[in-house]
Amino acid sequence: MLTKTAVDASAGVGVWVAQIEQMTLEELATFQSKTLTKFIAGKVTPKQARTIDHAIGERLEVIEQQLRCA
Repeated sequence: MLTKTAVDASAGVGVWVAQIEQMTLEELATFQSKTLTKFIAGKVTPKQARTIDHAIGERLEVIEQQLRCA
């Protein structure tokens, strides 16, 4: 069973993933830097970091496809 803290953290990652799906390339760079800082400080778990990294990778693929079609 997940603790209240784990549930809150999971919900926070869901919000971040939703935000990532709408970000521009510049916003992604800034967000990734801030996330790394939070990870180093221990505010983001490795599992959360992997989820965020995966979402960023997917968003970068979408941006790349958009640039190819433009």
